[in-house]
Amino acid sequence: MSEHEFNTAGLSAWAGLKPPAAGARPDVRIVGVPLDRGSLYRPGAAKAPAQLRRLSAIFAPVTEHAELFDSVTLQDDGDVALVDGDMGANVESVAAEIGRTPKGTLPIVLGGDHTTVSPTLIAQQRRLNGRMSILYIDAHPDLNDISRTMRWSNGCALRRGLELGEIDPRKVTLLGCRDYDWEEVEFIRKMGVTLIPAATAHRWTGTQLADEVGSRIGSDALHISLDIDSLDPSYAPGTGVPSAGGLTSRELLDFLRQLRGVRLAGLDVDEVAPPLDVGHVTSLAALKFIFEYIGMVKLGANS
Repeated sequence: MSEHEFNTAGLSAWAGLKPPAAGARPDVRIVGVPLDRGSLYRPGAAKAPAQLRRLSAIFAPVTEHAELFDSVTLQDDGDVALVDGDMGANVESVAAEIGRTPKGTLPIVLGGDHTTVSPTLIAQQRRLNGRMSILYIDAHPDLNDISRTMRWSNGCALRRGLELGEIDPRKVTLLGCRDYDWEEVEFIRKMGVTLIPAATAHRWTGTQLADEVGSRIGSDALHISLDIDSLDPSYAPGTGVPSAGGLTSRELLDFLRQLRGVRLAGLDVDEVAPPLDVGHVTSLAALKFIFEYIGMVKLGANS
């Protein structure tokens, strides 16, 4: 074995969390979407679901605050079937698969590029009967109508999800953004999207973010979409379009922790590109967030 690889022999994926008893619903359902045809700068995110599953074995079911969550049940249903083409050719079938998540179960969707969020939001909007707000953590708003001549590039991911899911843009909070096309800025201003740029987030505490999000969602459940490029490249180099000036890992985890009183709807994690990574640090940053999120089920924050 290479000295750069982790020895996972004898370890179980997802910290050994058990599936539910026969006939019972899981607390958490994992679904992979290994597609990166929307990554027009640098591909590699399609390899993320397999890598995240493999490295998940080195984690334990204990939060960073020393809270045990080994009673959480988890079902990993593998990767969705995909056809040739971009997410536009797959959006309805992927949404249908995510939509099969039982009521009361938190779906965690592993991208892939950030077009993964489009079918995820469509499915979640249907599952929750429109009672959903969105925290979109990303260096980029992904609100272009067309980007790089495509309607299904990752620069259009949130725009497509809002349109096809018939989601009110005023229910979206953008966190950590710092790179924009002017079309996106105009959309944010015109449509009432809440923008918390990375420069602002650096000055905020997790409590301030929770207050901002909580004041807007009311009785909605909160879906979180995490593009790993929301982190500064020093914390997450293995992504298609790294952007300087991003969030720190500490800030990201603190923001998540302070959302523990919010009713959670689910999570998608995107744009981890293992071929571009250094020492697996990007994959491990994504997994740290995922495991802290799973730990919140034990704190009573699930939907």
